[in-house]
Amino acid sequence: MTGYELGFRDLTEEVRDRRLEVEGRLPGWLDGSFVRNGPARWRTDDAEADHWFDGLAHLVRFQFDDGELRYTNQFPRTDAYRKAVGDGSFAGQFSSSGSYLGKLKAMLTGDATDNANVHATRLDGDLVALTETPNWIRLDPERLTYRGPLSYDDELTAHHVTAHLQRDADTGEHWGYFTKFGRTSEYVLFRIPEGTTRREAVARVDVNRPAYMHSFALTRNYAVLVEPPLITHPSKFLLPGQGGFIDNYDWKPSRGARFRIFRRDSGELVEERRVSPFFSFHTANAFETGDGEGASADELVLDLVAYDDASAITDLSMGALRAADGGFPSGELRRYRLPLGAGKASYDRLAGDVEMPRFSPESHMQPYEHVFAQSTEMTDGNALVRVDVSTGESRRWEELGVFSGEPVFVSRPGGDGEIDGVVLSLCLDTVGERSFLLVLDGDLTELARAPLPHIVPFGFHGSYFPSH
Repeated sequence: MTGYELGFRDLTEEVRDRRLEVEGRLPGWLDGSFVRNGPARWRTDDAEADHWFDGLAHLVRFQFDDGELRYTNQFPRTDAYRKAVGDGSFAGQFSSSGSYLGKLKAMLTGDATDNANVHATRLDGDLVALTETPNWIRLDPERLTYRGPLSYDDELTAHHVTAHLQRDADTGEHWGYFTKFGRTSEYVLFRIPEGTTRREAVARVDVNRPAYMHSFALTRNYAVLVEPPLITHPSKFLLPGQGGFIDNYDWKPSRGARFRIFRRDSGELVEERRVSPFFSFHTANAFETGDGEGASADELVLDLVAYDDASAITDLSMGALRAADGGFPSGELRRYRLPLGAGKASYDRLAGDVEMPRFSPESHMQPYEHVFAQSTEMTDGNALVRVDVSTGESRRWEELGVFSGEPVFVSRPGGDGEIDGVVLSLCLDTVGERSFLLVLDGDLTELARAPLPHIVPFGFHGSYFPSH
């Protein structure tokens, strides 16, 4: 018994505002919407995607209302969707085969895919689906239908963009970064002021061999780019041969990994800390320590999931995953300490075999105690875990035959402490061959579950939006 290959079965059914039967009891204060994004279809009549990350974007919405739960799922009818379903052409941004010259031209001219299948957030009052090209899309917040591309109120040119924006609750700003490819490429750190779609460049740094970076870290006064030694040069995209975006990156462990630390107020690059090589998709929380903040802070503490090499991103072909030959990579939750001034960077291992780290949004950018994560031990199901970042001790929720998705923590309004709330996870029941929404309390005790009418393939990330 394994069954995780069911998580890569194509989905075509869409339902709207369907009431779900709830087993157990939902907290009465849970009255918002939980939106998840991820690929859910890799085959059409005439085409097939090669890599997990290239499946067609599919969003689900769970609406909580006075103990009841309603469900909607939708494939946004983007250009990428219409080309795949109507024309039989997958415009894979990541690894799907196609014209190398065409892909480079599309990327550099801003015509890259709008298959926004990574994350969801709110910008300028809109529900927005995010991906790693700048072609983010606007969605109807209730029906999840496509409303068109997100228009930016600026003149910035971006090519590869993080889908993991970070919001500063004090200012309402969203922060992110992108890579601009050119004769000399550059990383650009930007912010989006609350109530706008204007990306304001805060810092720029030239780079000859840009790295593939998926997420970053934010503290009260600093932003940190996490740069693994998985690098490319724009000229590689012009070399003959087939392959997608990630196929043109090379793993160069002799370079080591690097943390680039910027002041948020001035954009100044204040530190570059080199460490032993690792690859990373996701950061958890980060914060400053010392007698003061800003220039008076002694060091930054940054928690992330690290891998020994880049196989975590290169070994996820659809053929291997559907045959149950691939499996999920096993990451290590680490706590990096980055001195501001003299001293060497170091890290402690907090936990093994985890991914998709989340934490209480109330603890963002400040010292905290707990990370919630998805276990990557995928034998007959996988667990959800809560890791104490001070001691490394952990709690688990697991059930035979159930594969659990990213745990999204929702704080109880007026709650007491960073585990006073619920954990939401979209799970796959391989025995019943259907997905269900799981609701746990902060101690990972089950409160409720709600079966869905179908299997939702393994997705990526989600956000909870309070109703007020």
